Amino acid sequence: MNKVMVKINGSEYPMVGNKSEQEMRSVANYVDKEMSRIKENNPRLSLSVAAIVTALNITDILFECSELNDEMHRENEELKSKVGTPNEEIKLELENLKLEIDNKTKEVLSGKARVEELSKLTEKQKGQMAELSDTLEKCREEVDKYKQMIEELKTQAEEANERARIAESLSSEFQNKAYSLQLKFTELENEVKDLKQGNI
Repeated sequence: MNKVMVKINGSEYPMVGNKSEQEMRSVANYVDKEMSRIKENNPRLSLSVAAIVTALNITDILFECSELNDEMHRENEELKSKVGTPNEEIKLELENLKLEIDNKTKEVLSGKARVEELSKLTEKQKGQMAELSDTLEKCREEVDKYKQMIEELKTQAEEANERARIAESLSSEFQNKAYSLQLKFTELENEVKDLKQGNI
């Protein structure tokens, strides 16, 4: 069992299989190129939709290979039915057909593996998108809460400034009255002194 890190659409994913690392990289490169081609043709597609379209295209190729495989099997059976004792030329042709069928079967299995990998990738991306959506919603709620707190603090600050202005005005008025009373008190003291001195 081999394990290799492959890159699809700019992200790395672990790929595990019985094939060689080169073969697994070839599979990943094929999926990456197909996905890049689809996104270039329609840049508005989201990542998950592009992955689904890629999976559909690869599955279509897989079905074509499967149909070709069935057709070759039918042709092989027809050849067998037409020939009683095959001669060397027909035997060689049958062997070639068997090899071709084996190769097509491997391609079909490889296509199935690619579809499964792409399906897993799509599910993973759906999960990530759901998590990001939840996170975004929580962030929006926090922002709204902070906005409300800021408005409340602004209101409190304006009220505090108004109270400070009123207190400053009252303080100034009190000082003026105190100064006036001090002057009157001084005048009264002087008058009292003058009266005392006059009486004496």
